[in-house]
Amino acid sequence: AILLVAIGFPIALILSWAFDLTPEGVVSDQGSGVTVQRSGRRMEYVFAGLLVVAVGTLLYREFSPSEQVVEAVAEQSEQERLPNSVAVLPFTNLSTDPEEAFFAAGIHDTVLHELAKIRALNVIGRTSVLQYADGQTPIAEIAEALNVETVLEATVQYADDQVRITAQLIDPDTGAHLWSGNYDRPFKDIFSIQSEIATRIAMALEAELSPAERASIEQAPTNSPEAWAFYLKALELFPGVEQAGIPRAEEEAALAFLEQATQIDPEFALAYAHMAKIGWRGIEIRRAQIDQALALDPELGFGYLVLGLLHRSEGNATDAQTAFERALQWSPNDPDALTEYAGRKWAIGETQNAMTLVERALVLDPNSWSTYFSVGNFQLWARETAAAAMAFRRVTELSPTNLAGHLQLGLTEAALGNFSEAAEQFQLVEQLTNLEFSFHNALLAYGYSRIGRTEDAGRLFGEYQRARTTEEYSPRTRLSLEVWTSLAVGDNQAALDLLQELAEESGIGGNIETFKSNAFDDPILDQPEFVEVRRRLGFRE
Repeated sequence: AILLVAIGFPIALILSWAFDLTPEGVVSDQGSGVTVQRSGRRMEYVFAGLLVVAVGTLLYREFSPSEQVVEAVAEQSEQERLPNSVAVLPFTNLSTDPEEAFFAAGIHDTVLHELAKIRALNVIGRTSVLQYADGQTPIAEIAEALNVETVLEATVQYADDQVRITAQLIDPDTGAHLWSGNYDRPFKDIFSIQSEIATRIAMALEAELSPAERASIEQAPTNSPEAWAFYLKALELFPGVEQAGIPRAEEEAALAFLEQATQIDPEFALAYAHMAKIGWRGIEIRRAQIDQALALDPELGFGYLVLGLLHRSEGNATDAQTAFERALQWSPNDPDALTEYAGRKWAIGETQNAMTLVERALVLDPNSWSTYFSVGNFQLWARETAAAAMAFRRVTELSPTNLAGHLQLGLTEAALGNFSEAAEQFQLVEQLTNLEFSFHNALLAYGYSRIGRTEDAGRLFGEYQRARTTEEYSPRTRLSLEVWTSLAVGDNQAALDLLQELAEESGIGGNIETFKSNAFDDPILDQPEFVEVRRRLGFRE
């Protein structure tokens, strides 16, 4: 509407100058020389100028990248539903043995993985559909909440190496089944069942599959049903990039299942990629595993996503961006890949592109904490601190055990001067971490110092010193942690020296954007000598 007004107004204004509306009809304006008419024409100019300014202001507000992405997504959801869209609800487990429940969860995750490869589809991400696992919400309500045209329901039953899957694609407005399928086959046929479900959904939505997409969907990830079963068990414990707050013991159990899967099938690329994702293990081990995964399957979108995360942790900006681009090439509907790629776009100054990417990610996965976390960071780096706090608060609502979310929310509240709210978030982080991770201890120490709790800052500084030797970080990340802890204990000269070292390191990572923008509004970082170093990091006043 604003664009139409902006386009139509000059045309209407020119016509009003050239013609008059009279009792005889529309006639050419010859001018009467009457003073009052001239005065009225001058008033027209004044009002025209005011309207142009108003339209310009509204257009700026509409298209400014600093506006909250959440509002844009909300407005879009009020319009017509996403075309060629589907929400795949968690598959209901009908197996009588509770220990076989992992089949339903794993197969659901796999179908989503296959659908994400189809560019013509809009597939809602796993995070947003998990909240409907109890089966209590009406289909029409789910479709309205997720803004989709169709909803897929399915049940899975496994026993004695036989699997029974029943699936139906539902039109939420009429309740009609657009497609349904019943499969009662040996478990060794699970791969063909999964690919057929994905293909049938695309056909029902009249979404065109390219030959490459069809071939990728039909390609079995492993030739061993036994290896696939171990992989599904791992997914139940550690299902995806988007999950946070997973206990170390569960990660280790998932890793053990993945190792069993690769021992049975040494060419199981997807299993190697998930092994490489587990973050507490050494970089060299993880790099070897992701290299092996992509050598086995050069079209593995998830593998390129993990590779990009590894490059980012090592500070390799160009390689990280290339990997995320490849991830989107093979999995164009992956919200995590969209979000990570947005981060790289922001880092190179393409802020509008970054916002567009995270908006797309939120459309596909509106309840994704990781995307809201990125939105919060973007707003924080743009010094829109109050908006950043709203985004981080949403992260903690969607993922209550999310360490990073509570920590960023606390630091943002401290920057806003809300010290009691900040302290509450810092205490939650301490309860969730049990002081095991040096990364969190460093930022907690800094956070406590910002709200005047120097004793807590000193205590967390000590915990950081004890924990840091057990974890492996890139040089930039290590230096950034030392900057935070030096600021926490008031050693500003050490912080300046470390920040200068950080500016000399090549690559990415190490909270560069946070230091560069002084996102937490630290008065120390606004001192002239610190501003000079921040300029070397890319800060522009």
